[in-house]
Amino acid sequence: MIFNSTKIIVTLLLLTTSIISVAEPTQANEYDVVVVGGTPAGVAAAIAAARADKTVIIIEQAPVLGGVLSSGVLRLDDKYVESNSGVMEEFRQRVKAYHRSEMADDPLVQSHLKNNPRNWNIAEGRAWEPHTAANIYAEMVAEHPMITTRFNEVAVDVKMKDDRVTGVVTRERDNEGALGAEYSYTGKVIIDATYEADLAEYAGIPYRIGREARSKEEPHAGHIYTTYFRRVKGTLPATILPESTGVADHRSQAFTYRITAKDYGRPDHPYRLKEPPPGYDPGKYNWSANKKPIIPNNKFDLLRIVWGGDLVGHGTQWVLADWEERVEIEKIYHNHDLGYLYYIQTEGGSPNIGLPDDEFQDNGNFPYRLYVRQGRRIEGLYTLTESDLHKDLRGDGFRGPLLSDSVAIGVYGIDAHRVQGPDSRKEPAYGKGAAEGTLHLHDATGPYQIPYGTLVPKQHNGILFPVGISSTHVAICSVRMEPVWSALGQAAGVAAALAINNKEELRDVTVEAIQDELLRQRCTLFFYTDLPGDAPAFTAAQKLSLLGAVAGPDINDYGIEQDKGLASLRLEAYRFRPDEPITLGEFSKMVVNGLQIPLSITASHFTDVPRGHPAFKYIETLYDYSTQSEEPFFDFEPSDDFKTALAHPEKHVTGVQATKILSGLLQRDVSSQLEKDADITRGEAAILIHELL
Repeated sequence: MIFNSTKIIVTLLLLTTSIISVAEPTQANEYDVVVVGGTPAGVAAAIAAARADKTVIIIEQAPVLGGVLSSGVLRLDDKYVESNSGVMEEFRQRVKAYHRSEMADDPLVQSHLKNNPRNWNIAEGRAWEPHTAANIYAEMVAEHPMITTRFNEVAVDVKMKDDRVTGVVTRERDNEGALGAEYSYTGKVIIDATYEADLAEYAGIPYRIGREARSKEEPHAGHIYTTYFRRVKGTLPATILPESTGVADHRSQAFTYRITAKDYGRPDHPYRLKEPPPGYDPGKYNWSANKKPIIPNNKFDLLRIVWGGDLVGHGTQWVLADWEERVEIEKIYHNHDLGYLYYIQTEGGSPNIGLPDDEFQDNGNFPYRLYVRQGRRIEGLYTLTESDLHKDLRGDGFRGPLLSDSVAIGVYGIDAHRVQGPDSRKEPAYGKGAAEGTLHLHDATGPYQIPYGTLVPKQHNGILFPVGISSTHVAICSVRMEPVWSALGQAAGVAAALAINNKEELRDVTVEAIQDELLRQRCTLFFYTDLPGDAPAFTAAQKLSLLGAVAGPDINDYGIEQDKGLASLRLEAYRFRPDEPITLGEFSKMVVNGLQIPLSITASHFTDVPRGHPAFKYIETLYDYSTQSEEPFFDFEPSDDFKTALAHPEKHVTGVQATKILSGLLQRDVSSQLEKDADITRGEAAILIHELL
């Protein structure tokens, strides 16, 4: 549903107005970039801007940086570890180094060094304790003197000049939710990196909230019943059930506090709850007593999607509320999640589990932040939809469709926790009382790209939204993972610096300039499992891939017995194969699309490259340009009567052949350091062509 924020919920607006009118800003501070939200996206944005010598301030509501990653979300939802890049990869590497040095004696670290768990490998920096994330983010920011940080402050308004956001007004907020002194910050660029995207409300920027209706671009939108996270007798996995009307509504998926728990090994520890919280109902919960610690110091995450910490029905209310109203909503979630812990300690049969003694020590050992899985989504220059992520709707069955103005990638399935229900243990398969709104489209989602236009409001200037991007509910259910938001934050920081340097509007910053700087900072814009940021061919392969110049998946990549996709995590999928010899078919596509040569196809000339062959139009284009040249450069094998011919698309390309084709096509001598008589690799070919761009 799309809202014009100036008209939404009159009571909220009146409360906001009354708060602002009572206390005028008492302190003014000017910066190049003002980042609201010390989330992973906010930290990445600040670091990117600081690297461009811009003065930056981060305004953070909690007493620590890192957003939910330092407040109970204990791992990277990265699917493939190779999908991390930029600031997020720097964070992961620091966690990895810390665990392998300072925590080397921890039994779990030692275990993970020997046995690689799929998602929770702490020895690889993919999971951590909350205070570890907070300390590392603090360390990363402290290395940049251009960054100032303000803790325990929340934005309550913006400053405007016509349609430009020029600053923010904040108020202190303590751990009890009490608001205090007011401050004002002015910036050349404002970046809203909060989960709620509150600045859209204050600035009157139209936004979406809730769920859109089902459409051709979004077959899983709206009201929907599925078999995800549960079994329904007589149905296959990943099935849509009856009464899935696809109707739009205002609802959000479940929020929660991601409680970090600790196993004390005994029932008489001092962090056992003495009594249940208000409203405790044991019928809301379930627990398996065989849970084991998954991070150091005998800690783990109490996440449970159904009959656990997740709570539906208050998400939209939270997002639209002001900071005073959010105090009461926090209590609802707080009591629900403490009720879950109380159940675990009593009826769940795990009295040894309690809140961690060394986490959130100034907040009752309870997480600082509510886990807000999605907030406002602005109306931007480009709106990301399910079909931009789906590998079958507009993709090639392997990836989402190519979006050449990408500034970040997503490599995670479309994943929505329940929106409604279930109401009781005797849950029906669908309809009233059943879990509704749950999506888990990991098989159908492919690696995808996110255009710069999703961060930029349609009409307003001076502000970017790397978290509350322009997207639908279905799309944000994949984008909402912190590695993706961090990548978008880094793109926002780069774009902000470029706009300031060039004295131009954010909407006018060229995507190519943003991409070039992101690649210099080793940010991935097109996903491969075998092309890290320090690989020699990284930049060349990334740029050519954005131009559609790299051959698509081989038929073998689809697999026969098992898909090599996000559902299976097969590492041989999504490879660039930089060290393998390049074939003529692959080289022809890389040359034509990489150098943006107009296609020219006179006929089907080669019996081994018929129509339907992946290299057909590229080899035919090289042939057409070659025959027009006074010195033909495309070699082929004609029959004796010259009525048919072979192009040998699977034959490896040598250095001399590559140089000949490129020189002839560009009508100038192309020099190369490659061994001319040897086969060239895919990485070498990419570097050679990229240098000619």
